[in-house]
Formats: sequence, structure tokens, C-alpha cells
Amino acid sequence: MAEIAVGLVARLIQTISTQVEKEVALQQSESENTRFVMDELETIGAFLGVVENMKEDSPKYQMARVWAEQVKDLAYDMEDCLETRFTALTTQSSSWSQYITNYRVLRPFAVKLNDLKSRIVEVSERNRRYNLVTADQPINNHLNLMVVLGGVWSRSLKVSTEIDTYDDWKKEVVPWDEPSKVPTSNEETRNLKVAAMVGMCGSGKTTRAREIYEDKRTIKNFEYRVWIKVSQAESITKVFMDMIAQLSDASARKGKHIGDEDELARQIQGKLEGKQFLLVFDDLWTTRAWYSIKRALPQVGKSGSRIIVTTEIFHVAEDCTGSFNRVHRLPLLSDQKSFQLLKDSILQSENSKMSPEDKKDFEELDLDSLKLPEPLFNTIAQILRKCSGLELAIETVAKLLASNSPRKWGKLCDDLPSLLYNDPSLNEIRKVMIRSYRNLPPYLRPCFLYLSIFPEDSHINVETVVERWLAEGLVRERTGMSLRAVAQGYFSELLDRSMIVAVQTKNRSCKTCRIHPMMRDILVMIAQEEKVSVTIGARQSSSLLVKRMRHLTLDGQSDRKLARCVEFSGIRSLTVFSEPSESIAEIICSSQLRALRVLDLSNASFQITQRDIRRVGELCHLRYLNLYKSNICELPSSIGMLPFLELLNVRKTCITKLTSEVVRLGRLYSLRASRRAEDCCHNKWKQCCCDSAVTVPKGIENLQDIEWLDIVDIKDSCGSKIKALGKLPRLKHLGLTGITVRNSKEISKTLKNISSSLIYLYLGACRNDGTLACLPISEKKKKRPLQFPCLQSIKLDGHIGKMPYWISNSLTLEVVKLCRTNLQQSDIMSLEKLPCLVMLALLDNSYVSDTLVFYAKSFRALNTLEISKLPKLKTVIFTEGAVSHLRRLDIRCCTLRLKGRKHLKLRYDPQDGVEVV
Repeated sequence: MAEIAVGLVARLIQTISTQVEKEVALQQSESENTRFVMDELETIGAFLGVVENMKEDSPKYQMARVWAEQVKDLAYDMEDCLETRFTALTTQSSSWSQYITNYRVLRPFAVKLNDLKSRIVEVSERNRRYNLVTADQPINNHLNLMVVLGGVWSRSLKVSTEIDTYDDWKKEVVPWDEPSKVPTSNEETRNLKVAAMVGMCGSGKTTRAREIYEDKRTIKNFEYRVWIKVSQAESITKVFMDMIAQLSDASARKGKHIGDEDELARQIQGKLEGKQFLLVFDDLWTTRAWYSIKRALPQVGKSGSRIIVTTEIFHVAEDCTGSFNRVHRLPLLSDQKSFQLLKDSILQSENSKMSPEDKKDFEELDLDSLKLPEPLFNTIAQILRKCSGLELAIETVAKLLASNSPRKWGKLCDDLPSLLYNDPSLNEIRKVMIRSYRNLPPYLRPCFLYLSIFPEDSHINVETVVERWLAEGLVRERTGMSLRAVAQGYFSELLDRSMIVAVQTKNRSCKTCRIHPMMRDILVMIAQEEKVSVTIGARQSSSLLVKRMRHLTLDGQSDRKLARCVEFSGIRSLTVFSEPSESIAEIICSSQLRALRVLDLSNASFQITQRDIRRVGELCHLRYLNLYKSNICELPSSIGMLPFLELLNVRKTCITKLTSEVVRLGRLYSLRASRRAEDCCHNKWKQCCCDSAVTVPKGIENLQDIEWLDIVDIKDSCGSKIKALGKLPRLKHLGLTGITVRNSKEISKTLKNISSSLIYLYLGACRNDGTLACLPISEKKKKRPLQFPCLQSIKLDGHIGKMPYWISNSLTLEVVKLCRTNLQQSDIMSLEKLPCLVMLALLDNSYVSDTLVFYAKSFRALNTLEISKLPKLKTVIFTEGAVSHLRRLDIRCCTLRLKGRKHLKLRYDPQDGVEVV
């Protein structure tokens, strides 16, 4: 019996030893497997660039796309796996219970890692087996233009003061209507005149250029005319051969022109030398192509010779012309022109299915009648919104409508997004839009595709887009630049490429933008094809059986459970617009929604409540949490369980105090918080000048990565809390309210400690007994005067009496907003020499004199001047030569006289209530 027991124990020991050895081996292989998977993914990732640039007609394109999707899934799963392990290890404790808990988490991690290793080996073998992507295939090496675009995109937002319309631009290019400008001699000039048209694909650039090219006066006055269609696929050699063929006589065209690029360029120069010529280079894509072509152009051209370039890319147009003023940005058509073009295109169609009676009714339609249209034509307004002024879209859709009875137009309009991607009759507009998307550099495509999550015609906040790109990991590191600067460069490049349209611009930057509705439809289809994003709502995708998607948008109620529409386990971002069928609380509580990185409830058209966010702390991978304008009174204590959280936005909520758990968010770089105006303003009809602030907990100095912190109420804060703000070395954006005589000295010390990093500063005095005049930073006579070397924008709200010396000497300042400051003429004039100041806002008793004068040569960079709620101000005078770049003058809630209006080049006249003298 004892022998049996001994044998049983021996076998049990052996079994346990074997299991322990397996567990130890499993744990020990963890780091090795991690390195292997990461290295292999990095290697395979290089091949993805080849797939991105593979042509759709390639025989291996579809298989390569499937393979690329498998690689992406692997990368996402690996990221989830590693972050799950990190989250477990961040809760360190010496207790046995914690060791057991960690083991329970880490063991599945090790098993998952083994599985990932097997999968990545399979994916690598599959590529080798089918020879899908090879290392010797070329990858387009797109030039990263973020540095180049530094000043270009802000110029692209401007309206040219010299050439405001296409007709004006055309007169500058071919001035045949002005005899004095028509060249009549053999005068020569060394600078060939180059003009460019830039605009979105399908906006009519080629049509306008063709009008000039085929004009009778053009044919009469130019000895040579050459039209070259330049595409990205065209070689420069072919372009040169095409030019030589058009410059040669009929007999010479039959022969082949042989030679290398340099030889062909010399032949072209020889033919153009001493001639008056018009060259049109249509659809130019890169500056590299332009400089290659430029080699063939003569250094000296006969007076009157012209070159016209059309392109979708603004910086290419500017490089070709060498001057912003010779670039015409072709705008989208106005509502009236869009309607007329649609109407004419339908009526002139040869394949019209319209009956004579319907045609007569249609001819009588005008833009005003569309507000109350006949039932037969009640979809015209919807079609115009979908085409949104894009010339090619209007012409293409008009052909589709003309080929169908008006009784079918409503159905066609509803199906237009699907037809745009599949119907052959819309092939022309689809082809140019997909080409524009495919021609984006690989690093820009996912960022642009990400914009498909926003509803049609919505005004997209640029700051939101940039922050979400960062949170999603879509921004690549670049030496010498912060990730935010790189992300802003991405946006600039999309704007430069005419892929998005600026809606609201302010202070030389774009604040909101939109995507053309048809381009968005294309993006939505591509996003679904590539399993990137899906929108679930009353009319979107609820009937589809969607596989694993990365980004989920909820825009209304659907007739199916979300879990049956989309697989939650792969969702990286959740964005809510209209109220879904299921409650937000129920969705967030889902155990499968644990890979979520971005939760954006800021655009919800319904109230987000405390109950909805109760379990948000369970989303352990969350990086971005936007609860803007939600109806919450406090953050849940579980917020401290989000170790990866980088951005927290609780602006315009009911929160008055941030929970102490916030200081545990070590990766947080942006914390924005404020109360809704109606919660803090006693008189709801009186708009508060400043946002209402919230109090922050002790330990705020723990947030060492924080760059954006506002708005902090320091009225009742102890000295240690104010000092803590001075220990945040990376702080760039700071908003403080509640400044009083009692705490002003401590605030001054804090500002000195962080002055070198601040870009934006808001200082608000306490409403009852507050003042900014007591701040020592206002003093001029100091041994070492305070300096803010990077400060770009400042807002002062409260009595200050005299303009601070350090403000009038902050040479980097671009924006100054003043409210309740009680300043006079000399104080405003102290800002007149600031070289970068583009916006000045005088609000709510900020100025207390009866006259404000702007003298000659003052405020040379000022673009925008706002004057509001200044009851004592009676007269504003602009002398000749003052504010020479002022284009926008906003005067609100004031009754005053305006003298010197004739000296200003405003885009529009001031509002009612202003007497112009």
C-alpha cells in the first residue's frame, strides 16, 4: 500500500514538474516571441507599401490586398496583446492575490503571443508561396512636403487682392481684350510668364484652359500652340516627344524623334527660340515633373509667350508660377451657376427621356422655385447639394437623370452613393476621384480615409481631426518635429492637394473643413471595402452583415442589434452623432469593446448622461475621451484606470471639480475642462466674456506630459496648487481664471517658470473682486524683464489699467484678445509695432476712450479687427497707410462713426449701426 502511495506521489511530482517546466518555458519564450513578431511585422510592413502602389488591373492585386489585410489584422492584434500585458503590470502589488491576478492575465498573453508567432509565419509563407509581393518591386518614394508647405497652405487660404476672379486672371494670361497689352514687337523677355489654375478634381480646370487654348484670338496671336496632358504615369521623354510632334509640321510628325531627354530638350528649345508660343501643361502632379519639363523651355522668350499649368496641388502651382498672384484657385460653382448648368445639361441631352409636358415644366423651374418644387422635381435641390458645385459631377449626374424619366429621379438620388461606385454612366467622375485618392502618399491615405466617419456636409473641426489621428496612431514620427506638428502638416497637405475644402478660417489657419459629398461617398465605399470603417444608422449599413471593422460611427437608429451588424472586438474608435437604438451605457459596457482607443461623444445630438459613462474606466486601451457638451456632473473614479489616456475633453459640461483620479493619468497631454455658460452666468441673456473654469485636484504636477490645460479656477486654490502648475515643463496652452490680489504674486512666479514654453495664455480675473493690474508681470522696470519667446496668442479678461510691457514686446504674438481691461489709446498703440499680429479683438469694455485712431504704418500685419460692446467708443479713425492688410472688420453691439473707410481694402462693409464717414 505504501509502495502504491509512493509511486502515486512520484508520478504526481513528475506531472507537476512537467507542467511547471512547460509554464516556465512558456513564460521564458515571451520576450523572444515578442521580438520575433515585432521584427517580422516591421519587415512585412515594408512590403505593404508595394501593395499600396500596386495597380488595380494587376493580376495579383486582389490576392495582395487580402494578404495586406491579414498583415494589418496581425499588427492590430499584436498591439492589443502587448497593451493588455502592460495594463496588468501597471497594477503592481506585493500581495499574493495580485501575483495570482497578474499570472491569470500574463499566461493568456504568453499563449496569445505563441499564436501570433504562428500566424505571422503563415502569412510570410503565404506571400512566398504565391509570390504576391517581392522586394524588387518599386515603391513610389513620395517627398514629404510638411516643411515645404509651412507657408504655402496659409497662402492658399487667402483671397488674392489683385486677381480675385477667373476673368481677371484670364486677362492677365491672354490680354487680347486690352490692345495696350498685346505684344506688337519682337521685344524679348528673360522671364517667361507662367500662370496656373488649381482646384479639386472635376472643378473645370481643363475646360477653362481649353477655352483659352481654342479661342480664335489665341490662334491668331500665337505662332505655336502646344497642349500636353501630363499624368503621373507619363515619362518626361514621352512628354518631350509629344511636344516636338506638335511643334513640327505635318510631314515631320510622321517621323520618330529619337534621343535622350537632354537631346529632346535641346530640340524643343531650338523650335521655340524667338517664337511667340502658348504652352498648356494639363494635370501636372509634381514639382519634379515641372522642373524636368522646364529644361526644354527657352531661357529667352518672345514677348507675349505664355505657359498655362493646371493642377490639383497648390504648391505645385505656386512653384510653377513663382508668384501667388498668378495662381487662380478655381472655386466650386455657386448655387445659381450649379442649377443653370444642371438644367442646361439635362435639356441639351440627346438621350432625354423627358416628355414634352415635363420638359416645359422643367424649363420654367428657377432656383427660388426649388424651395417649393413641383412633386416631379422635388429632388433637384438634393441633387445640387450632392454635386455641391463640382462641374464634372453636375454634368455627369445630368446625363444619368436625362436618360431616365423624371419619375425615377427620386430613386436615383437616394441610390446615388451606390451608383457612384458601381454605375458605368458615372464612371468619369468616379475615376477622377479615385485617382486623386490613389495618388495620395501612403502616409496620407489612411488619414484621409479616416474622415469618412464624419456625416455628409458636416463641418469637421480641424483640431479634433488632428487629435484623433494622433490617438489612432496614424501619424508617423519625423525627425525634429513633434507628432502634433507632423499631424498638422498632414492636414496642410490634404488642403494643398484640394482633397478638402476650408470652411472657416481664422488667424491664417483653417478651423473647420468639409469633404465634397461625392468624394465622401467614394471614401465610405473604399472604407467598407478595406474594412476600415462603417456607419450604422437609419439609412446606413444596418442591413449589411459587416465583418471586423476598425472604426464605428453611430448616426441614428437601426432595425438590427449592433452586435449583429459589426464585430465589436476589433473596434478602435466609436463616434456618436444621432441617438442609436441601444443606449450608450449598454454599448460601452460590452465586454467585447475592450480594444477601443477613441470614444468621441462630442457631436451627439442627444444628451450624454452620467449613467452613459459610468463604466468608461473598463476601456483600458482608451487614448481619447471627448465628452464635450455632455450632461455630466462628475467624472467616474474609474477614470484613473486608463493608463494610455492622452486627451480628455469635458468642456461645457456640468463639472465644477475634477476628480483626484485624474492625476494618475501619466500619459495625458491635453486636459480641457469648463462649465456650460448657463451653469455659471446669473443672467442667461447676458453672454459671459470668459468660459467658466473648474478646479483641479492636488498632484497636478504628476502630469509631466501635459501640454494643454484649461480652464483652471484658482480663486480658492492654495499656494501649493498654483505652484504645482509651474512644475509642468511641457505646458504650451494654459487658461487660468479667478485671479485676485491675494493670489496674484503666486501666479506671477508660476508664469515665470513656464514662460519659455507657452504658446497660448488666457488670464481671467475674478468677476467680483478680481483684477489683473496687481500682477507683477505687468512691471516694465526689472533687472530681468519677463519674456514669453514662443507666445502666439493671449487673452486678458479683467481690469488691467495699462498694457503690460511684456505683451507689447512679445514679437511672436499673432492674436491679442482683450475683455474688461479698461485700456486707452496709448495702450492699444503700444501693440502697433508687433510684426506678427494678425488679429486684435477689443471686447466688453476693454477700451474706455471715446475715440480710437489707427495711424499710418501701424499694425502692418493686422488682418482682422473685432470691436464689440464698447459703449464709450464713438469714433474709429483709420488714417491713410494704416492697417494696410486689414481685410475683416467686425463691429458688433456698438453705435459709432467710422472715418477713413476709403483707406481700407475690406472684403465686405461693416455691419449695420456703423456710420461710415
